[in-house]
Amino acid sequence: MNIILIGFRGTGKSTVGKILSKETGWKFISSDDEIENKYGKISNLVSDKGWEYFRRLEEDVIGNIAKEDKTIIATGGGVVMNSNNVQNLKKNGKFILLTTSKELIINRIKNSDRPRLTTSTCIEEEVDKILNERMPVYLSIADYMIDTSSLTPKDIAEKIIKMVKML
Repeated sequence: MNIILIGFRGTGKSTVGKILSKETGWKFISSDDEIENKYGKISNLVSDKGWEYFRRLEEDVIGNIAKEDKTIIATGGGVVMNSNNVQNLKKNGKFILLTTSKELIINRIKNSDRPRLTTSTCIEEEVDKILNERMPVYLSIADYMIDTSSLTPKDIAEKIIKMVKML
């Protein structure tokens, strides 16, 4: 079984995933890191070849990651918008949705080098638009949900470990 961390950018997936890996002894994989290791920086991939090209690479990487076992997987925020990704990951994993307030998301990602998700020049508008698109999907596939707004990454990891022990 794998633990798959899903949620919007800035909700703590990679940070929590690394802590979970240390606490459980399970391997940690960030799908975005895997893409960058194999194909180059995401910002360059998107600016050079577009989001559609990036999403194809992402699907390939997710297909390989999904075959892992006893792995903590931190997904890119848009991974769940592809039903093939969801099906592949669901075969051997539980989805943990990490959420936080829009204000915290904006504060955490405003200086990120990740490419913009929309053509909007206003980060607040972009976050609103993408959250509204993705949240129904996140909620429909999540096995568990944790609001990370007022918790430390270690607290979040401990909650997830308790959840997984109940499985």
